[in-house]
Amino acid sequence: MFLSLWNYLKGYVIVEVSGYTLEKFMNLAIRHQNTFWNIKRKDGKIYLSTTIEGFKRLKPYAKKARCRMRIVEKRGLPFLTFRYRKRVMFSVGVFLFIGCIYLLSSFVWLVEVQGCERLNETEVIETLEESGYKAGRLKARLNLREAEQKLINTYPDIIWTGIKFEGTKLVVEISESVPKPTIHTENAPCHLVAKNDGLITYIATDKGMPGVKKGDTVKKGDILVSGSMQLGDEGGSLYLTHAKATVKAKTGYALEASMPLETVQKVYTNRVSTKCDLRLFDLRIPFLRSHTKEQYDDYDEVITVKQFKLTDQFPLPFYYEKEQKVEYTPYKQPIDEESAKEKLYGTLYDALLKKLGDEAQVIYHEVVYSKDDNKLVAKLQAIVEEDISEALYLTPQEMMPQSEVEGENE
Repeated sequence: MFLSLWNYLKGYVIVEVSGYTLEKFMNLAIRHQNTFWNIKRKDGKIYLSTTIEGFKRLKPYAKKARCRMRIVEKRGLPFLTFRYRKRVMFSVGVFLFIGCIYLLSSFVWLVEVQGCERLNETEVIETLEESGYKAGRLKARLNLREAEQKLINTYPDIIWTGIKFEGTKLVVEISESVPKPTIHTENAPCHLVAKNDGLITYIATDKGMPGVKKGDTVKKGDILVSGSMQLGDEGGSLYLTHAKATVKAKTGYALEASMPLETVQKVYTNRVSTKCDLRLFDLRIPFLRSHTKEQYDDYDEVITVKQFKLTDQFPLPFYYEKEQKVEYTPYKQPIDEESAKEKLYGTLYDALLKKLGDEAQVIYHEVVYSKDDNKLVAKLQAIVEEDISEALYLTPQEMMPQSEVEGENE
């Protein structure tokens, strides 16, 4: 893109080459490293673009190859200026336009964050704005390395960040650290604890010291099977092991859901209120208003914001905002109570199964319905038999000095 702009500013010509030895002409031109581009062949002729100096250098090779050259079209600022040399205000306007574009390209008009997965992009942009790295700042006054260090210091999850300019955009590339997984081996010492309140219905211990029996009531967090065992008779030293067992219990679940007994349908009218603005920074310039003076009681609001840009890399600080209010007439439509009950029942039962494991069994469940302010409320009570054990791994501080880990002395 910059090369095209440079050629336009210097001026270039589109040349037509004709003759019977066009290949010889091209070989001579390429061998002597002449500059030309956009080469096309059409109707036995070659069309190419080259600079003014390049056209002069190609003439001897065309003569040597017995080919004819002629300029088909002249393009670029020098030719445009010459053409409108008598129109002073037009020329002044062109130079002012180019100057404005150059001036605007010296600022940052958009901040873009890439690579965020766990981090919030909006929070990253707000952090940069608090440090002065925001839209409207002169690029020459921004220290990108300092901004990178600011983000790394603020967010521990960032292990690398790169900030660069792409036209009038400030592009922030972020690489986040990978969370370190908690890895426990099969021999890591642990207790089995209850993950829910319940009544023990079955226990089969494979490893460890059982702390409960069938018929016991347990609370969430109680130790079901201890990973701390005595070595030998009473009074022997303790050793730690990886507790293993199947512990089933009856547990209770209570879920609730609700839904209105009527819906509101919108029937849109043909009345639309439109307001359009051009925005430059905080300055709003209204340029289009609908002639409707009536106020709508019920309407949907649609707001469209577009930022003007020369290219994707050159956004400008000009915005087009369109606000539309579309009127509608609301109609209330009652919902059949039995259909609502079926839908709530299915929602609650699906939510219950989602909470349970594959081996859990629903022993009993009941759904009670009630009305509250034109709303149907459903409450599900369920009794489930499930494995309520989960591993609680011991930390080094919890391991007593006199204990031994199973397997160390084998």
